[in-house]
Amino acid sequence: MTRNWGIPPKDGAFRRTRNAKPLMTLGVTAVYGIIGAAIAAISFTEAREILTGLFRGLSLAPAIIAAGLGCWVYIYVAWPRFAAQFHSGDSFSDLVNFYARAAVALILFLFAVKFAGVILPDMISGALLCVSGGAAAAAAFQTVMTFVPPGSPEEGAPKT
Repeated sequence: MTRNWGIPPKDGAFRRTRNAKPLMTLGVTAVYGIIGAAIAAISFTEAREILTGLFRGLSLAPAIIAAGLGCWVYIYVAWPRFAAQFHSGDSFSDLVNFYARAAVALILFLFAVKFAGVILPDMISGALLCVSGGAAAAAAFQTVMTFVPPGSPEEGAPKT
């Protein structure tokens, strides 16, 4: 197994984009990663303010489950791009369009969850903020995975 944890190899269009426009690709990816990390930080901070002691003791379990749910929902929705597989015309445009749509979706979800706190109980509102934080953390992690070099087939093989 390669160190990409079973994610398909990054051949083809993404590699061409990264090689043709390395600084632009790195720049847009870094901006998207920063947006994801910022939304995750805002979400978890808001959740901690709503639910006192959220990240202590047993209250950590629901927060982890909610954040994990957000993470896996993001991965499920973004899977074609999570594996950096672009297959249409201009791959750089595909990358920028995906990052733009995903950033807008993450921001809108954060605002919807924050304003839903007006009508929802604190526990549900805090859990939804953790879902938002988990999705944003997955988005930030995606940008790191984008630049992880593919592992060699020998890397995971047992030594004889």
